[in-house]
Amino acid sequence: MKKIFILINALLFTLCMSAQIVVVPDVHGRTFWKEAVAKYPNFPVVFLGDYLDPYAHENITSEEALANFEEIITFKRANTDRVTLLIGNHEIHYLDTFYRFSRKDTLRAEYIHQLLVDNLPLFSIASQVVVGGKTFLFTHAGIIDVWWKKCFPDTPPDAASVCNALNDKMKNMETLGTFIDEALMDISMMRGGEAEAGSCLWADLDEHRKSIVLDGIYQVFGHTQQKKKAVIRKAYADLDCRKAFLISSCGEIKVIK
Repeated sequence: MKKIFILINALLFTLCMSAQIVVVPDVHGRTFWKEAVAKYPNFPVVFLGDYLDPYAHENITSEEALANFEEIITFKRANTDRVTLLIGNHEIHYLDTFYRFSRKDTLRAEYIHQLLVDNLPLFSIASQVVVGGKTFLFTHAGIIDVWWKKCFPDTPPDAASVCNALNDKMKNMETLGTFIDEALMDISMMRGGEAEAGSCLWADLDEHRKSIVLDGIYQVFGHTQQKKKAVIRKAYADLDCRKAFLISSCGEIKVIK
């Protein structure tokens, strides 16, 4: 009887730990995503945005970062239904050239702008999936309740409504440009801005620690870079730590080793 119990537990553990989704946080020219998607070639992949603007200390050139981004776009085109590309704050200053953030590639900005515009239908602001009975909501920096109520006061913050409302702003450059100016560029004091709360592309991790949890939603985002490992809490996960992750069939988040 004891052996049967052990075997059942082992089977349940194996089923629970089977991968369901590969999540790739902030890329910034890094290539760690390639090993992750090659290791799990049949699973859905969600990129959390910020593909360009590498850090100087990581010795990745702007040319290398752009080539890497083009590979990601090619990967998406070859796997349209399996791959989700979200936009991050480091896509904004190429989409809307009025803005200039840190490490912007001004030499290739015009080319990158056109690359993003030509491939705009491949990108989203938000995505959702239900795994292991848990609803996961993916954005670049996460939804802060104060920001959501300000921008969408008549839209309930459930996962489907959030995705529909945000992704509707991606239908063309005119609509997206207006949304960038009116909402996506909301930056709180925690990031050097003046807004009451950061947008889903700018919210800082510390804002999530003080924000009201969205009912029935588990948020997955990047943006606030961690030195060593991801921050995984009961209601959210900040995965920006230069590694890819798996969401198991039981809804657990584990780093890909």
